[in-house]
Amino acid sequence: MKHNLFLYQWLLAFLIVNFSFLTAYPQGEWKWAHSWTGSGGSYTQIFNQITNTAFDEDGNIYVYGSMGGNPEMDGQDFLTDVPSEVSNGAIPTILLAKFDTLGNMLWYKIVKCSNDGGHISSPQWMEVRNRRVYISGITGLWGDFPTGTWLYYMDTLIRKGQVDSMPESERRPPFKRSRWTFFAQFDLDGNLLEDHFVESYTRDKILNGTTYIRPVRPVGQEGTMPMHVDDGGNVYLFARFYYAGNEEDPFTIVVDGDSNKTYDLYLPGNISNPNRVFCNAMFYKFTPDWELEFAKLVVQQTDGIAASWEFLADSVNPHYDIRPEGISYDEDGNMYLSGYILIYMFDYETGGHLHQYPIHIWWDSTHCATIQDMSGAYRTNFIIKYDTYGRVQWCNQIYTKGNSIGSPFARVIWHGNCLEGEHVYLCGSGAYTPESSANIYFDSEENSLQRYVPYSSAIGFFVKYNKNTGHYVSQGIVPALEVAESNMPSCKNNRVFAAYSYDNTFNCLLTEWNDNGILIGKDTIYSMNSRIDRSYGVTANSDGSLLLSLTSFSPVTFSDNVVANSNPGSDNAVFALYRNPEYAEPYVGIAGYGERASDLKLWPNPAGGIIHVEGGRSPMDYVTIMDLNGRTLMREVIRDGSATIDVSRLPAGTYILEAVSNGEVSVEKFVKAND
Repeated sequence: MKHNLFLYQWLLAFLIVNFSFLTAYPQGEWKWAHSWTGSGGSYTQIFNQITNTAFDEDGNIYVYGSMGGNPEMDGQDFLTDVPSEVSNGAIPTILLAKFDTLGNMLWYKIVKCSNDGGHISSPQWMEVRNRRVYISGITGLWGDFPTGTWLYYMDTLIRKGQVDSMPESERRPPFKRSRWTFFAQFDLDGNLLEDHFVESYTRDKILNGTTYIRPVRPVGQEGTMPMHVDDGGNVYLFARFYYAGNEEDPFTIVVDGDSNKTYDLYLPGNISNPNRVFCNAMFYKFTPDWELEFAKLVVQQTDGIAASWEFLADSVNPHYDIRPEGISYDEDGNMYLSGYILIYMFDYETGGHLHQYPIHIWWDSTHCATIQDMSGAYRTNFIIKYDTYGRVQWCNQIYTKGNSIGSPFARVIWHGNCLEGEHVYLCGSGAYTPESSANIYFDSEENSLQRYVPYSSAIGFFVKYNKNTGHYVSQGIVPALEVAESNMPSCKNNRVFAAYSYDNTFNCLLTEWNDNGILIGKDTIYSMNSRIDRSYGVTANSDGSLLLSLTSFSPVTFSDNVVANSNPGSDNAVFALYRNPEYAEPYVGIAGYGERASDLKLWPNPAGGIIHVEGGRSPMDYVTIMDLNGRTLMREVIRDGSATIDVSRLPAGTYILEAVSNGEVSVEKFVKAND
């Protein structure tokens, strides 16, 4: 009987939560959806996905990503106007496509190489500004493949045999056997204005018989390479890269195959084993003439590393893996880089920890990320503000307390960021066990990531920082049982948007908060037979439009009878347009703070020391007290549905009290009087 009662209570709670999620935005509607797919993808190697999306000043839409072989758009054959050998074959294509506001495709450009075996083309970043479209990606004609190998680059088919027949002195990218990071600039009609190709010769020392050789690679390898082009045409690139070899050997950058644009970088770190490879990231700045102005290591130094074998390898680059993920910029040209570091700090043979805490990852001589225990060693999340000279202005991070595995468990990740006004916003996801000793927090443990209880320990969230100081301001959460987090948030007119997988029914939740973290609305996107695996995120336009993009393995249904007819069993890139005229205006809400009508009871008000709070329709889970700028000052977890809170330490003034009950937020203002 107790068994059945528990099952009934759990099912009732689950239905209540999911019923609340069915609330759609009352004034808006989904307009259209598209999807593309192609052969070669799988759950573990996704070929069909979206890297970036953007709007231009006229509301037109740009989508940049990858597409498998024999591609289809909305179930119809695609790339029918290119050579058949290019459209066929289970090899990914880089795709840039423009759509009008009604969802009609206006033009597209593709890059595809017939090389396989790990040397396939991949998109990296897109930016649309100043009536230009900028993209970057990785491609090339790899040297050891057969003569029939080809590269299709922006409407031009280039065969390896054609390149081999040219005098070597005349070979320039893309008519050259190599692997590059390419950078291309288009006007809004899809005309290619200019492009550039950057390759690197690593300082890796690989034994080839009796001769050491230096492999040629793109300027960045694997993962995301955030890029920004400023108003002056300078190009900034954050690229993850590997290197090994001896310290006296240079890491060489070559632009457009030009000997006059060849740059030797001498990187620190003595390597006892020339073939041991380590990872860092580089911050590059190229001038409008594509001369390298600077190249700076993102990680300058580390301390707290205790493993002797890593000291022998490289004291600057111990065994870690840095992942730049997102970039935004302000009106002064400052850039905000977010990402995470994986640090391999567990000895699987002995079962022991290899390192000493705290560990510091130094961005320059005064700014660093700090790792306190094993939870942060698994994944350390960071944001760094740089100026246009590559100087660090401030940095911040997510802090964790606990373990990355086992119990007490605490793990968290964030990806991209966006900027609006005086604040920078990031979205991520986190999970922890209920033990009080497990914690995820911002700036200090007084600013903990809110726990959603009792349904799930997994949470999707956004966090807001002051762009000038880097200090934490506020956060918003949404429950997520199986988090497929949004890679990029979007913020427009005091609203924050992000997308998450929120339950074990494979669906996705488009979430809207006000920028102080108060939940405004939720809309469910349904995957019919299988999971929604991940989301690039949400891109917001000033006219009230949102573009949501995600990856699904089955058809996707939106409200308003909008369906993306994706191919079941294959990975599909899906994007859909939602429009709400309310989004074109600043969000104000009730009494100017964005709260819904409150059913809280709060007394006395004004209060001198103790205030009493009782929930209305639902028992409270926790209570947060914020100042009028949205900065969190206090947070109390509620055990019995009511709270007694000591506010005596707060200065006299007006404050906001926010109570969370089953994911719904109620807000009341109160006045703290002098004691």
